[in-house]
Amino acid sequence: MAGASYYLGQKLYSEYDHEWKYPHSDPKRVRYTEVMLPSNAPPKYADRQTLWNAVDAAEKSSKAQTARRFTITLPRELTFEQNLALIREYCAKQFVDKGMICDLYYHDSGNGNPHVHLMLTMRAMDENGRWLPKTKTAYVLDENGDRIRGTNGKWLRERMDTVDWNDQKYAEIWRHEWEIAQNNALEAAGRTERIDMRSYERQGITDLEPQIHLGTEAAAMERKGIATTRGERNREIKHVNTLIRGLQKTIAALGEWLQGIKETLSRHETISNPDDYNLGEVLLSYLELRKADREFWNHRAQTKASLKDLQAILNAISFLKERELDTVHALGEYLSRTNERMNELRKEVRSKEQRIRDIDALLNADKTVHDLQPVYSEYSYIRWKSAKERFVTTHADELEQYKKAQRLLHKFGLSHPIDRKSLRAEKAQLEQEIEALRPDVDAVQAELDELKTVRYWVRKVIPDALSSPAENGKSSLYETMEKAQNEKDIATLMEQTAKQIITSGHSEIHNKAHRQHDELQ
Repeated sequence: MAGASYYLGQKLYSEYDHEWKYPHSDPKRVRYTEVMLPSNAPPKYADRQTLWNAVDAAEKSSKAQTARRFTITLPRELTFEQNLALIREYCAKQFVDKGMICDLYYHDSGNGNPHVHLMLTMRAMDENGRWLPKTKTAYVLDENGDRIRGTNGKWLRERMDTVDWNDQKYAEIWRHEWEIAQNNALEAAGRTERIDMRSYERQGITDLEPQIHLGTEAAAMERKGIATTRGERNREIKHVNTLIRGLQKTIAALGEWLQGIKETLSRHETISNPDDYNLGEVLLSYLELRKADREFWNHRAQTKASLKDLQAILNAISFLKERELDTVHALGEYLSRTNERMNELRKEVRSKEQRIRDIDALLNADKTVHDLQPVYSEYSYIRWKSAKERFVTTHADELEQYKKAQRLLHKFGLSHPIDRKSLRAEKAQLEQEIEALRPDVDAVQAELDELKTVRYWVRKVIPDALSSPAENGKSSLYETMEKAQNEKDIATLMEQTAKQIITSGHSEIHNKAHRQHDELQ
């Protein structure tokens, strides 16, 4: 009842405790609420005060779980109406249709964090709307379906759940279904964003670092334009991840390109060792091919295009010469070294970022233990069972936070109070080391950008200048497509030549066109 009051932002009366539950929260954040009922539930349970008092009354054990809670973040890219339709459809399909009552609270304070809180009932109902037991007993049967007697001579019985709502499989199912529901809604709204509920590790992405959780206070400060330590750390992680993605894509693309060049050259009968083929000559030969293609352009256009091509090619050749990348083999070695540098950078960044996250978690855990120690001490001193239960009802979240923080400290072999000064110094040192890696990453990125320019020019030349021989009397698909493109280029040149003949009628142009055709053939 206290949870419902908090989410609703209004006071509710608990018949179990014989007292009013007050929300101590801002009711303005509540945009929409609804109690979603399955078809066999009494209509009176649409009133949440009636519902949760009935739930309390149905439980006899002091350790009974009365409800299951969810907090679900909604996509900011959707409107309120779209998000509301999305969450209602999801709740109906995943919970209400299975027999649960879903108490839904839509919160949005206008700070870019729309979300819903759900409270679900734990007991199933019969067709008349009466609560059913959570468990039942059944005879233990052997492989033949016969009952088994125990050592005391009585039939053995086993306890089992009446519904499978507590099965751990639903943790994965509900998350996956929420992912699908969000992506369908985003697609229907014409948005390009997509959701993946898996962590980087589960997606098989081992080179990128997840960002750290900002927390309520830091997130509020960031929204106001106030930089925080956690916000700065996330910006650092974003920057490094962006660079890593760019480097990896470039390395992969250049590796494929290099392999393609090697295969093309190795098929050419006149090249004895493709690894020694001079890349500078390939780039220069492109100028001649483009010159023929622009033969009938006006002089100004020819000059402008040629100067642009020449400048780009000279820059590329200069870049290759500076790094002694004169051949395919030299380029391959460079890509190999770059890939090794990339792997080392990735491992180093991952290790340092992981340690920073651990330190942040330990500092927060130590602060939590310090702040909540009075609450836990008060709880420990209570001896009466009923008083202890009432205290847990009021302070459940604080006690859980305290225990969680203690478990984390114990995991790292620490106890409160920890040496916060030493950990902060270690974190500052790690941040400096990560910052020092930036120039290296930027330098590698600049080199790979230049190599992409080289790749562009070489790929323009290789398909036209080198052809692969037929295998077993039949041309490969690659050769067929390449030949078709060459023929298309020839037809284009001839068409341009024909137009020029009609315009000028000059016989020399006619002869020149035929010479070009023979050369290209």
